Amino acid sequence: MFRRFGSFAIRSPFGTRLAPTPVARNRGLQSSSHRRANASDTETNMRAMTHRLAAVGFAVLVCATTPAGVRAESARLYEMTENMRITSRGDFKQRRATSQLIGTADVGTPLCPEALVAAVNPQAKSCTINATGSDDINLATGLGDFGGTFTVVVPGDNPVDSPEWVVLTGSFRGKMDFSPAILLGVPLGHVTGTLQTKSARHDHRQSGAFPFTGTFRLPFVLPVPDQALFGNAVLPLTPMDRYDITRTTRPLYLLDDMANVIPVQASEFGAGWATVKFEISF
Repeated sequence: MFRRFGSFAIRSPFGTRLAPTPVARNRGLQSSSHRRANASDTETNMRAMTHRLAAVGFAVLVCATTPAGVRAESARLYEMTENMRITSRGDFKQRRATSQLIGTADVGTPLCPEALVAAVNPQAKSCTINATGSDDINLATGLGDFGGTFTVVVPGDNPVDSPEWVVLTGSFRGKMDFSPAILLGVPLGHVTGTLQTKSARHDHRQSGAFPFTGTFRLPFVLPVPDQALFGNAVLPLTPMDRYDITRTTRPLYLLDDMANVIPVQASEFGAGWATVKFEISF
């Protein structure tokens, strides 16, 4: 289910109001003093809203022309925890963070090789990804670097809890563009990078380097009740203990068309909080 958010203004996780109108093209021509001022303002907003900020450890760009509702990504990860700090580098501020993520990858993708999964657990429909990602972002430009490690697991000795049988390990690194969120208040961002995999079964045929691109979606709310946006449509049952849905909508994700939103699903919450979603494509 998705809805256009029309003329509503969005309060982004960075404390900036986002309206669905074109952004002035001259933003990139700001003076260095203006950029430093923006970075200072952003730092203040970030410190006040740490629990809603996104780390950009392991993210992926989905083509902007993908129709809403069509899943083009190969894997999807969710940020469960984040530790963030602001540091100085010359005249500019840096945002540095480390996150723990969990998600799933489709069988037949570099993160879930079909032959490897079949040898360990032929009944598995997907692989679970446990990842640790770190990033270093310049708050004046929204650009930075990211990297980390991951482990791919499938169900092992307990089919009830989360999967634990290791089938693949690896690392990733690349460049990130966080400027939509930091400079424009748009709850989206992009990365490009390379994934290095290593089979836990010492099968070198399943190891290798794979380029990837992607997008991340920051959850946000609109300052109206759900009914104003979704009418009488049936909405997913999700944990709302941490949100006042009498004053705002439930947490939402912005889609690539910059006009439609979709509710965060129950499986996309962590400990009651809506999570930053990373969509991975190879």
